[in-house]
Amino acid sequence: MLGVTSLQQTSTVPATTGPRYVRHPTGIYTVVVALFCGLLLISNIAATKLITVVDGLPIIQGIFTDGGAFLFPLTYILGDVLAEVYGLRQARRAIWLGFFLAGLASLTFLVVGMAPPGPGYENQDAFLAVLGFVPRIVIASLAGYLAGQFLNAYVLVKIKNRTNERRMWIRLVGSTVVGEFADTALFCFIAFVGVFPTWSSLISYTVTGYLYKVAVEVIFLPVTYVVIKAIKRREPDYAASLAEKPTVRQLRLVVRAEDYDDAVRFYRDTLGMGEEETYTTGDARVTILDAGRATLELSNREQVDYIDTAEVGRTGVSPPWRVAVEVDDAVEVTRALAAAGAEVIAAPTETPWHSLNARLSAPADVQLTVFQELSAPHS
Repeated sequence: MLGVTSLQQTSTVPATTGPRYVRHPTGIYTVVVALFCGLLLISNIAATKLITVVDGLPIIQGIFTDGGAFLFPLTYILGDVLAEVYGLRQARRAIWLGFFLAGLASLTFLVVGMAPPGPGYENQDAFLAVLGFVPRIVIASLAGYLAGQFLNAYVLVKIKNRTNERRMWIRLVGSTVVGEFADTALFCFIAFVGVFPTWSSLISYTVTGYLYKVAVEVIFLPVTYVVIKAIKRREPDYAASLAEKPTVRQLRLVVRAEDYDDAVRFYRDTLGMGEEETYTTGDARVTILDAGRATLELSNREQVDYIDTAEVGRTGVSPPWRVAVEVDDAVEVTRALAAAGAEVIAAPTETPWHSLNARLSAPADVQLTVFQELSAPHS
């Protein structure tokens, strides 16, 4: 990263391209949505039966769950697929469709249960016992579902907007931890407060269900990875975006601020650019602000001198502003730019913060830094 020593750099390199999503889904999206809704409906019916995992424990009485525990965690895995591949808008469509079908199923069971049994039908009581309309259970199920699935999709997309195609496991697990917590807590407490004999048994039921669902997500993580990658390869929109290999991977405008603190206050606090990173090296200070898909790097004079020394070998080289671009191969790009008429001020040089930087004087009086991040010290 530009202007950061190796000792200070504790975060990974920010993503250099924007998050990718399928904008024009194929039939794969329809199949995923159908599976999502089917698993939801099956789980809602299975959840009407409480299951004892371990009975007779001291204090908490036992460990309990319900029949929905078998398949319901898979709806979160499919929800992750929808949000990761298709984005928040398409995930919301699937969530609302599932909500509509779950509500329709409950209404259908209500009407069927109220209808008089036909000749020879002797299972009316059994039907009502299993599928009978219980307003409290229905409200709990729908409330937990909406809150959990929307939070799951929202958190996943927010994390992806920060990490792009990297660290998918963080957003898959992180979104499930948040979504399943909201879902499980709302459902259990709306549905079963006053039903369980003690608060400890209700809490045991809630915690058991939550930990189990999160554990299923973690255990199935390798499978989720395979499914998501397979869908990404087969969706034309996604496959095309993955094939793109732009020469320039990041644009960063580097600005020397004579009044550093005032500049940070103006752009960060007044204008509202989010603070991504801030570093200090002696008197050298730098704050990198989020400006969407670009960054604004505010440096005081000491920081500018520090960078000049590392890149060029002397101070007093930088004008008040310059442009820095991240590339895959700093040596090759520098050679190509020089051939196109740029003047090389300093050839590619490894910096103390493990990047390969070159300084050029480019057309239109732009001083340009070309830098390549190195995963390890360049040899």
